Amino acid sequence: MSRRDELLRKCRRYFLAHGVANVSLRPLAEAVGTSARMLAYHFDSKDGLIAAVMDDVRAELQASFAAGAAAAPPAHPLRAFWQALTRRENLPTLRLLFEVQILALQNPGRYGRYLADTSGSWLSVIEGALPAAQRQSALPTLYAAVVDGLLIEYLSTGDLRRTTAALERFLELVAGQQHKRGPTTTSGRRPRRAAARRGR
Repeated sequence: MSRRDELLRKCRRYFLAHGVANVSLRPLAEAVGTSARMLAYHFDSKDGLIAAVMDDVRAELQASFAAGAAAAPPAHPLRAFWQALTRRENLPTLRLLFEVQILALQNPGRYGRYLADTSGSWLSVIEGALPAAQRQSALPTLYAAVVDGLLIEYLSTGDLRRTTAALERFLELVAGQQHKRGPTTTSGRRPRRAAARRGR
């Protein structure tokens, strides 16, 4: 493990315990056994360090999502992902993700890249886990928004049973709508009925 990777791992643990809103380099450096100068050398600035830690966290979660989606067909990938995310050991990571997301909304000049990268990369990962017919629709965006909202509700209330039931109900509703619409092509459009073709 390189010195940069070691510092990244230690800073990640610090952020999980203390958050990032009030971080300054000197106390952080002391806590992880280095100097502010060395942190600046490896990460350019405090903002660069936060971005590097959050990129690392996001990449780990997205890899977990992709692996779970591939390993558990035909279960819906969001169901497997929800079960993994809501494990007790993952709650500090979720709190950190939402903290940085709120900071980015409040200060887009500083954290705007984080918002853009997070949204775009999550949509790509979700699209990759869905059947081809659903990838070009609005469903990936809807799935991402629903999981975000339910995670905030879970973190706020601690009620895992109710939020899990809400996710299950949402998946049932989506499945019901897709059943009503019938089969779709890879473009997301319903095929024309044979009778309609014959009537031309």
